[in-house]
Order: sequence, then C-alpha cells, then structure tokens
Amino acid sequence: MAKLQITQSVGLGGVNKPNDIKAVQAALNQLLGLIPPTKKLVEDGKLGAKPENSKTVAAIKAFQKIVVGMVRPDGKIDANGRSHRKLSEKLTANVVESYKLPPIGNSDPLLESDFEAVAKQLGCEVAAIKAVAEVESSGDAFFSNGRPKILFEAHIFSKLTKRVFDSSHPGISSRKWNRSLYVGGIAEYKRLEKAITLNSNAAIQSASWGRFQIMGFNYKLAGFPTAERFVSAMFGSERKQLDAFVSFVDKSHLTKHIQSKDWAAFAKGYNGSQYQVNKYDIKLEKAYKKYA
Repeated sequence: MAKLQITQSVGLGGVNKPNDIKAVQAALNQLLGLIPPTKKLVEDGKLGAKPENSKTVAAIKAFQKIVVGMVRPDGKIDANGRSHRKLSEKLTANVVESYKLPPIGNSDPLLESDFEAVAKQLGCEVAAIKAVAEVESSGDAFFSNGRPKILFEAHIFSKLTKRVFDSSHPGISSRKWNRSLYVGGIAEYKRLEKAITLNSNAAIQSASWGRFQIMGFNYKLAGFPTAERFVSAMFGSERKQLDAFVSFVDKSHLTKHIQSKDWAAFAKGYNGSQYQVNKYDIKLEKAYKKYA
C-alpha cells in the first residue's frame, strides 16, 4: 500500500468522511504486525453511532501509542498531522514485510576439537562447557526436524510488545512467567510462528535458541548486530551456536565463573536471579562432575 491519502481528519472529533475512514481502516489493516487489533478491521468507512467505542478508533489509539509514541493518544488522525505522516511512513517503508525463519543449515555435530578450542579461548575446562550444554538443552542443538531447539517465553514477548497482545493472545503473551504456557519440543515453533505474525522482531527475541539456549534479546552479547542475524546463526550450525556461547559468556563477564566453576554465580548471570528456583547451579555442578 502506498502513502495514505485522506482529505479530512478521521477518528474521535474528526470530520470522518466515509472514504477517509475507509482509507485509514485499510492502512491500519496493513500494520497488524505492529499494532492491535490482530483481526482485520471491516473496511466499511464507518465509525458507528458511538465513535469512542469504535474498533477503528481503538486501532488508531494503539498506533499512536506504540508507533507514534504518544503518551496520551487522542484517537484522531489529522490530514498531514503527526499520526498521518507516521502512518504513511510505515506503509511506504513496508515495515510489516513478512519475516521468514531461515532455512535449515548444517547439522554436523560438534567435535571434541571444537570444545577444546573454545575451552582454550575461555580458559576453562571442556567439561564445564559440556555441562552448560547438557543443562540447557540436554546436549542437543537441534530438534529432529533440523531446526534449532527453542523455548518461547510469553512474558518476554509481552514485555517487548508493551503488553498489547496479552488479552488477544494469552497463550503467547503473558505479563508474568507461566510454566503452563509451554507446549515443549518442536511444537514451540507453532507458538513462535504465531508471535512472528504479530511482531516478528519481538518474537525471535522472545525465544531461547540452540544448544546453549541463549535468549534472542541477548543477540548483541552473542556477537550479532541484529536479532535476525543471530537467529540465522542458530539455524546455521552447532559451531556457530558454540561461538555465540563464547561471546555471550565473555561479554556478560561470566568467564571467571566458568573458569572457577562457581556455578551459583554463573547460573545467576546466565539464567537470571531466579536460577535457584530451577536449581540451575546444582544441575550444572552435577553435569560438570559427569563430564570431568
């Protein structure tokens, strides 16, 4: 869709010519990946008897809040006003162009020499690196279909999308962490792909990836300029996943902890302050002893 063309204001307190309303409805339908509602608006050129209850007005306010950055959205798009210009900008830039997950890459397993090389980089034992891999993903980088292992975190997606999908998509967007939302295994991709249709960048940042289960929002710490580049590496090979782990450990200042095998400190930095809930430190120590 090209630049939005309207002649008069649309929304609360607007002139609301039918053709202008219809044009705005069509434009908002092109931006479902950025804003709610997640179902298309009826492009009928109407706001109804009570515009304040109109789904079109609700979508305008959501656009103003999320994309325009208005603290107090007024629900009105003035011709050539701030909201109108931003809406046209987003349409012209095709920012909702669909994102596709990368193709399956090289599934060759890591060699002992790979572990030895990165252990030398980090100055730690091979057993320590293998322990992290086992605890995070049972030591497997990919599912049986060749895609990297993931776990989609609804509370992260909710945070990154400013809670706008909590009501409409509670299974993938939740204000609080909820274990019951996990479906596990390959089926986690169904949750991820649904989130991608809503906000692709937030979606891929909301999953943990690969053998070392690095969260997508940590893409910079893992050594990548964008979340998309990070995900491509996760699909690429186990070695790329291992290299991302090394970068993450280094940039997160966890090297000294994996060197000294201070599993509590490592678990806190790697998994967050709630690591004790899942006994990550105890599991890491047990796995280390197994490989050592």
